[in-house]
Amino acid sequence: MPAKQKVANIISIPAPIGGWNVRDPLPAMEPFFAPVLDNVFCLPSEVMIRKGYTPHATFTGTCRTVMDYDAADGTEYLWAAVDTGSDVVIYDIASAGPVGAPVVTGLSSAVFKHCHYATTGGSFSYYVNGADDALLYDGTTWYSVDSTSTPYAITGPSTTAFQDVIAHKRRLWFVEDNSMSAWYLPTDQIAGAAKEFDFAPIFGKGGHIVKIDTWSLDAGQGLDDYFVVFTTEGEVAVYTGTDPASASTWSLQGVFYIGTPTGPGMTCKYGGDLLIINKDGIAQMSKSLMSSRVNTQLQLTDKIQPQLAQDTTTYQSNQGWDILLFPPQNMLLINIPVSETESFQYVMNTISGAWARWTGIPAKTWYYANEQLYFGANGYVGRAWTTQADNGNDITTDFLPAYQNFGSVSQLKRWTMGRIIIGASGSVSYGGRMEIDFNLNPTAVSLPFTIGTTAGFYGTAIYGTSTYGGDITIKRQWKNVTGMGYWGSFHIQFKTKEADVRLYAMDVMGESGGNI
Repeated sequence: MPAKQKVANIISIPAPIGGWNVRDPLPAMEPFFAPVLDNVFCLPSEVMIRKGYTPHATFTGTCRTVMDYDAADGTEYLWAAVDTGSDVVIYDIASAGPVGAPVVTGLSSAVFKHCHYATTGGSFSYYVNGADDALLYDGTTWYSVDSTSTPYAITGPSTTAFQDVIAHKRRLWFVEDNSMSAWYLPTDQIAGAAKEFDFAPIFGKGGHIVKIDTWSLDAGQGLDDYFVVFTTEGEVAVYTGTDPASASTWSLQGVFYIGTPTGPGMTCKYGGDLLIINKDGIAQMSKSLMSSRVNTQLQLTDKIQPQLAQDTTTYQSNQGWDILLFPPQNMLLINIPVSETESFQYVMNTISGAWARWTGIPAKTWYYANEQLYFGANGYVGRAWTTQADNGNDITTDFLPAYQNFGSVSQLKRWTMGRIIIGASGSVSYGGRMEIDFNLNPTAVSLPFTIGTTAGFYGTAIYGTSTYGGDITIKRQWKNVTGMGYWGSFHIQFKTKEADVRLYAMDVMGESGGNI
């Protein structure tokens, strides 16, 4: 009896819209996840190559903080705190291009926290760094504020010790560096006699305060706004009330343990909730206080938790940890400071919860202002999500979708061809190959193919080939692949500096052998 002829099958695989996943076992990972997913942003129905950046303001030195000032007329000023190597200065970076003379000089640290505050006397912003006198800006003039300065002075503590500042229930609060004390000003005042509130008696694990913030359950400001205090040892205290000096209007709601924080840039407003980044991932304040710390499935970073836990252990002491919400793109971003010259960003789509990793953006800090996404770097402040290139250079992606057995664990398969279905607005280089049986450390994929598009004109363009008005055109690209194994993944890389590229699906052609 003649042997049965083998028949090639084509298996269609969706784009990994579920995002980056390092939590699930590889044999059990669902097809719309990916154990490797670099330099993309996951949309609910497709995966796009991330957009790049351009330098916005240039200077000599390293920007450690980007910050702003909100004027009463709606104008938003933008500043960069820069360590020049010989001095720490603040530049006005509202305009693009080389900066002018600094607006503040002679500082000791470029790592600032700031807070906007409006009174009947005007709109103000405080800037503190735990090393220099607190700075106050009123829209015209920068003031150095200490116990004897005029026209504004803060008496009681030394303002050089202030390392954080927030506004809560019509009061300004300041955190004293390396202590369990915070200081608050009188209601509706930007200066005056500050009073100390010592939080040491309520915390049992020691350490010092690393951050204070407000937490609202109704996405606004009102009677249910809570005052929260975070320590270096992972404890958080929650208070309610208005006057810390009165037991009848200020009360402790509880002290909880939520995990060791990554540093001062550990919180981010998220609607009516508060996000906290610590060794357990990104926790939502509302869920953290209702569950045991060990229940990491409640973390937004659940799918990437093993990698994030490794990062918070390896890089915890590095300056530059940051968490930021970018509402125009439904994007949540974590900055991972790998070294002084390298950073990663872990980026989540807030609609789908899908994560990806970004490489190639050397950010020290991030900031959202004027509906734009900014980051500080060595020699410039960049504006991100603006072009298809990283300062004129290619963006290279890496897709390694979930491994699949294509219907049978016991049958050996031989793969022969792979196809991508993409949309592209311009030229993009592409390469792909089959990875076999759970290889998570593949070498770089060669990019031998260029998928190009040309502008089309009605009546002369070819349907399915030309681009109308620079829009995205659907492309289907087969290529030969080789590989034999039980499990396979179609490893894909793109490189472009001019095209908006969307991956919709992949097809793999192969033959199944006998059971082994």
